Amino acid sequence: MPPKEKVESTEQVLQAVILADSFDERFQPITLETARCLLPLCNVPLISYTFEFLAVAGVQEVFVFCCSHSDKVKAFVKKYEKSSNMKINTIVSQELMSVGDAMRELDAKQLIDTDFILVTGDVVSNMKLDQVLEEHRARRQADKSAIMTMVLKKASPQHRSRSVGDGSLFVLDQGSKECLHYQPVKAFKSTREDRRMTMNMEIFDKHPEIQLRNDLIDCQVDICSVEVPALFTENFDYQDIRADFVHGILTSDLLGKTIHFHEVSDVYAARVRSTQMYDAVSKDIISRWTFPMVPDSNLQVGDCYEYRRGLVYKEKSVVLSRTCVVEEKVVIGANTQIAERAVLSNCVIGKNCIIGANVKIDNAYIWDNVVIKDNCVVQHSIIANDAVLEQGVTINKGCLISFKVTVGANTTVPAYSRLTALAEGDEDDSDAELISDPAVVGATGRGRSFTEAEGSDDEDNEEDPKNKQVNMLAFDMSELKLAAKQQEDSASDFESEASDLEEDLISPEEELDREVAATLDRAFQDGHDVDIAALELNTLRMATFSNFKEMRKRVIPGVLKHIDPVAKPGSGKTAKEILSRWGPLVGKMIHDEEDQIDGAHVLHRVCATLYRDVLQAQKVFAPALRYFYDEDILEEDAILEWYHSEKSQQGTDIEKKLREVAVPMIQYLEQSDSEESDDEDEEEDEDSE
Repeated sequence: MPPKEKVESTEQVLQAVILADSFDERFQPITLETARCLLPLCNVPLISYTFEFLAVAGVQEVFVFCCSHSDKVKAFVKKYEKSSNMKINTIVSQELMSVGDAMRELDAKQLIDTDFILVTGDVVSNMKLDQVLEEHRARRQADKSAIMTMVLKKASPQHRSRSVGDGSLFVLDQGSKECLHYQPVKAFKSTREDRRMTMNMEIFDKHPEIQLRNDLIDCQVDICSVEVPALFTENFDYQDIRADFVHGILTSDLLGKTIHFHEVSDVYAARVRSTQMYDAVSKDIISRWTFPMVPDSNLQVGDCYEYRRGLVYKEKSVVLSRTCVVEEKVVIGANTQIAERAVLSNCVIGKNCIIGANVKIDNAYIWDNVVIKDNCVVQHSIIANDAVLEQGVTINKGCLISFKVTVGANTTVPAYSRLTALAEGDEDDSDAELISDPAVVGATGRGRSFTEAEGSDDEDNEEDPKNKQVNMLAFDMSELKLAAKQQEDSASDFESEASDLEEDLISPEEELDREVAATLDRAFQDGHDVDIAALELNTLRMATFSNFKEMRKRVIPGVLKHIDPVAKPGSGKTAKEILSRWGPLVGKMIHDEEDQIDGAHVLHRVCATLYRDVLQAQKVFAPALRYFYDEDILEEDAILEWYHSEKSQQGTDIEKKLREVAVPMIQYLEQSDSEESDDEDEEEDEDSE
């Protein structure tokens, strides 16, 4: 497209600051060779989404602060600016180690002369900022001490765009829109003190009505006054924008500044701050939650994606074999070739890739110029540019295969492996000689395993390492809990001498088990209304910083255990009577298709566990599955996904027999689905005629 005419106006210019560096190491070893903000997200550089978001907001001038791989960032920005109506300046400083350093550099250069938008280079959002800018400016006119407005998105704690292990607790005054207290919330806390919130009680003197919120996603989109960079300069210990700056402002009696918030709900906003979030945001883009920032909008100059049924996006120059299978939710870049009998599902394939025969790619992200030869399997991993997988390679889930790595024939790469083609200990030395590890990449491979240096990732090195694990691509929480259980068992031989220490040894999971069980027992004994019981459970969930998945695996057995398989009608204990009365409570713990699939797995497992007799278990499982389907708690697609999943096909003998009970229902659902597809095909044929 031709370059757009630059905006020239005598009016006050709306400015924005993008922090291109992440100041952590979650994408290493990939980010040893390129900047995180340039990583391809659905085949578009990540920072392009941030630029588009700011352009829609009416930003006219952008300052991009970068440190690592600054040459690559500058080159991309220069190229992008040619097709943009924004003036984009790249500020390079090799001394930047934190957000605080970037803000002090911004203050020293005196680049900002009015209120500005502050974002990171990994923000993907389709929201408009007109209203929040207007509110911020009006507030500043009335009160010069109001120095910042944070944009917060309301979303369920189990929402996919929420970063696992990285949460926030806000204390808010809805009347004045003032943020009164902020506290970061991690999924795993090292000590009991970490699980407590300490707040100045004087807040209640000025704000008699407050809200404690843990259902807000903080994408770090802020409207800042010119005083914000200066405050970073005055307080050199401010490093993080939230944990240090926001917390410091809100707890200081001397500064006399206030921070406000603007809450949004019906928009998309997320940060690609980890490989787990990279996966989640990619799926949201493919599913069109980010519209209009979707592949067929062709954000990049030269792209020509077409949108097809099944959420498939393909450029015109792609070559597909007649016998290859492209299932739903797939993006394929230009000049890529897919050979016969290859199967692609829920994945992104970059430009100029060669995918061999009988290759299976599921939930994976293949970047540009990758060669995957015949009979390879790639599961839920990221493979960077110019990598080569020889014949018969298997890449298990959670792997990061960095640039130019070659995995030799018939090699199996273990789950969560990180491979690099850079020489060990000399990541910054391009002349260093790589010594490949055949145990990792095979005899004909090129590359080695990458391990983080001790004391790396300053943002996280004092926290429970499990918080980093849960942010990894495709990480299985059940594996983490198994490890935690093993640690608890090994420590159970030691006895506590003090009662408060004994209480500390109770794990958060055990504490939640007790509280949920007690809440449900009260509800059943006292005959509470379902809405009242749901309110108590949600209050408990927020108080313990738990998610809906954690609640489902406790609420479902808590309801089903009251069913007596041999009870007679009228006793109040039959499956029909219990489910009719308390089934809606389970429904309040389920919100989207992912929740539904998980709910079906929990129902399957719980019925097999509660009832050792197969016949009794079947008398509960079959009507329960049917009830949840009839009441739209579990929809057709979720039940089919559960039934056909590998997880449901494994397990104990009772679990396998329970799955057999569902066969008639599955056949009915598949027949209905097939008839609907036939009807749709007939309608399409008629339209084409």
